[in-house]
Parts: sequence; structure tokens; C-alpha cells
Amino acid sequence: MPLWGERAGKGVGADRTFVFLDGLEFIAGESEYQRVLEPLLEFGAYRYYKNRLEESDLLLERISDAHAVFLDWSNLDARVLSSCPRLEIVSYIGVGAANFVDLEAATELGIVVTNTPDYGNRSVAEHALGLILAVARHIARGDRDIRKGRWTSAEREGVQVSGRRIGLVGLGSVGREMARLCHALGMQVFYYDPRRQPEMEDLATFLEFEELLSACEIISLHVAYTPATHGLIGKRELSLMRPGTILVNTSRGEVLDLEALAEALREGRLWGAGLDNFPHEPNPDLSGLIGLENVVLTPHIAFNTREAKDRMTAIAVDNVVSFYRGSPRNVVNPEALSRCRKP
Repeated sequence: MPLWGERAGKGVGADRTFVFLDGLEFIAGESEYQRVLEPLLEFGAYRYYKNRLEESDLLLERISDAHAVFLDWSNLDARVLSSCPRLEIVSYIGVGAANFVDLEAATELGIVVTNTPDYGNRSVAEHALGLILAVARHIARGDRDIRKGRWTSAEREGVQVSGRRIGLVGLGSVGREMARLCHALGMQVFYYDPRRQPEMEDLATFLEFEELLSACEIISLHVAYTPATHGLIGKRELSLMRPGTILVNTSRGEVLDLEALAEALREGRLWGAGLDNFPHEPNPDLSGLIGLENVVLTPHIAFNTREAKDRMTAIAVDNVVSFYRGSPRNVVNPEALSRCRKP
């Protein structure tokens, strides 16, 4: 695969090689990405490619000599990692590094893996709010109707969200942004999180999980994906929700049982749902949902704004720079630090 671009290092570690394996789509324009990547040149040279790769042999053509790899979509399994004898750090451009890097193998090999938390909190929250409005006001349905030549305004009575009770499941960085947006729109904001956050309770009132599900008219999921949150919302939890509830998920798809959701939507127990994340992306099984009019589906684009992409790349670069300066940040496998290959 052709090289897209490269620059030589100029610092004490100029013999190191840094590789952007999947390209630089997250930076707008050549002058901008050169500015963002400039700090790397103190520690090594970098090169970058344009496209995603699947075959591990082709991956190795790109990264077998790398000391640091910037990773977006490709998969670095144990075989690939063990075939990169110089590799010291994988800087994943995103949050879910475990989906693309064999963390156990990386730790065993002393390869540090980092991610980019909090890069798009406002962007994701805005998208979640957009999904709520799209479901509440039949926006996607109305668009489909009018494209087919149908004028259905009298048939599409919507829901005004101002004054409604919204329950945020998870009040992390995105959840807090969501609380601010919803409060500004005049919604009554409630939240559940394993950790009470009194500093946010001028905007959002704490409720226990099951109480929140049964008390609120809109439920928005903002939890991290962990063993504890796998299948967090299933048939039982859906049964606790009020008739006519709107459910939105912009967290990981695995936290929500899609089969149980489809059943609740078909039976009319929920007003509707808006989903941006799904299990088994990019080929999720949506057969139970795509025929339903009261669900809005988007292809994992909540993060996808220019502002979020620029911040994501800047954090990924800073992770590598901080690593070589001896102050690692955003490490997802801290056990690797004690085995680190870096001299």
C-alpha cells in the first residue's frame, strides 16, 4: 500500500519510527496535521497511510519497524504484536482500545496501550439530544414520508421534551454534558451512577437505578462498557419503564438487549428509541429493528465532528509524547509499564 506522507525526526530520538497505521483522516488539512504532529519530531520520525487494513501481513509491512503505532480501525492481535520487536506503545485514537488491541498480549510483551478519553463529550451529548428530538418529533419518519410524496403532518403528533423527566444512566463526562444540555432545554434531569455526584445535583437529581427507569419519560444511556454493564438494559429493565418512554443509547451497543428492545417497540410499550451504537459493529444484526417506524438508527456517528476529531488526534499524539518524556498518560494496561520496552 502506498505511503501517504512522512517526516524525519530531529530530536535525540530521531531514529525512532512512529506509524499512523490507518491514516490521518481525523485532522483537517495538511498544515493542520503537521502542526498537531510537530511535537512527535522531538522523539522520532513519523509516517502515515491513508486506508484501513485487515490482513495482518499487510499490517506488518507498515508497522514491523515501528516504535509507536497510532491505531484507528485495524486490529493488532497477539501475532501482529509479537512480530513487532521494537514496538513500545500503541496510541489508540478512540476510547475502546480493547476492541482493537489484544491487551493481554500487549501487557505480556511490555507494550503500553493508551486511549483518548473525553475527546468528544459535547459532540456525543449533542447527538444523543438529537436522537431524542428525532424520536419525539418523528423527524426521520417525516423525512421518509415527504420523500415518498406523502403529507402526513396531521398523523404525526409528537412529544414536547421541555418539562419532561429525563433519566441519565451514567453521569460520566458525556452524561454531565447531557445533563447541562437537557437542563438548558427545560427538562427535569435525573441520574443514576454508582458514584453520587453532589457537585452536579444543582442540575440533576440522583435516583436509584430501578426508580429512575420507572420514574422518567426519557432514558438516555451514558455508561462505560464493562462486565457489569453488559446487557444492563434487558427485558426486565424495559418492563420497568413507563408506557410511552423514549430510550436513547449513545454508549456501547452491548449494554442494550436489542431483541428485547425490538419486542417492546413492536408491542407499543415504548414511544420509540434512538440508537447510535450496536453489538458487532460494523455488521450488527438489526433485523428486528429496521422494519419499525418508531426507531431512529445512526451508524456510530455521535463522536463524528471536526472538533472531536481534532481533539482525539491531539490527545493521541500527546499520549506518545508524554510516554517518551517519562510521564505516561491515559494508559489502559498499566501493568505493562513495569515491563516496558522503552529504555
